[in-house]
Amino acid sequence: MEINTFLAIFKRRKNIVLFFILAFILVAAAVTFSQPLKYSASSRLLMIQEGTNSDAYSVAKANQYLGSLLAESAYSGSFFDLLSSSNNQSIDWSYFSGSYKQQIKTWKKTIYARSVSDTGIIEVEIYHPNADQAKQISLAVDNMLMTQNNLYQNSNSNLKIKVIDQPIVSSFPVKPNLFINFGAALVFGLLLGLAYIYNFPISRQEKKQEILAKHRISLDEYPKPAASQSQDQSRFVGNIKNIMN
Repeated sequence: MEINTFLAIFKRRKNIVLFFILAFILVAAAVTFSQPLKYSASSRLLMIQEGTNSDAYSVAKANQYLGSLLAESAYSGSFFDLLSSSNNQSIDWSYFSGSYKQQIKTWKKTIYARSVSDTGIIEVEIYHPNADQAKQISLAVDNMLMTQNNLYQNSNSNLKIKVIDQPIVSSFPVKPNLFINFGAALVFGLLLGLAYIYNFPISRQEKKQEILAKHRISLDEYPKPAASQSQDQSRFVGNIKNIMN
């Protein structure tokens, strides 16, 4: 199909494309707002191995291993238990309600931690519907990693962790990501709408009209009855009326 032909079809059937876009946006809105909007608090910590005589390569590999280990440990039930047993009054623990399984499930949705390659830097992000609570939990997690890391890395007393970026709280909710969700809905709605009018360039009504126009036979093409035939028909009708009377 030539581009000019497709553009002409698009102008004629743009309402179909708008329908698909609107439908996808409504679905995205339903999915997005069916869950609470969450703020994020982001911080970064640096691991320092003191008193080591290892070469740079060994230190880098150790940083990669320890960083991944501590980041993964932050998701664990053990880490959550230590955090909740600290009796930090600034944290609203009712947010982690329900059974223990539900508490851990909520915790894993609250924290995101990762090691930045072999740099020795650990990035921690906390998600919470309340911005202040996100910051308080982030501070508590950072403190736990600094003071209790020996529980997760073979009691290496030479490892020190310090905060290099204090928790920074987002100004707006970041989860779910409104920009990505609605942007994806717009793109997919547009693509599906264009694909639909490309595969079905003519609507059912237009196709029906086209078929009727193609096969329509003018009444003028039918042969007109002869005068004698018309008179015979009139006599026949008259006879029928006389019999009935």
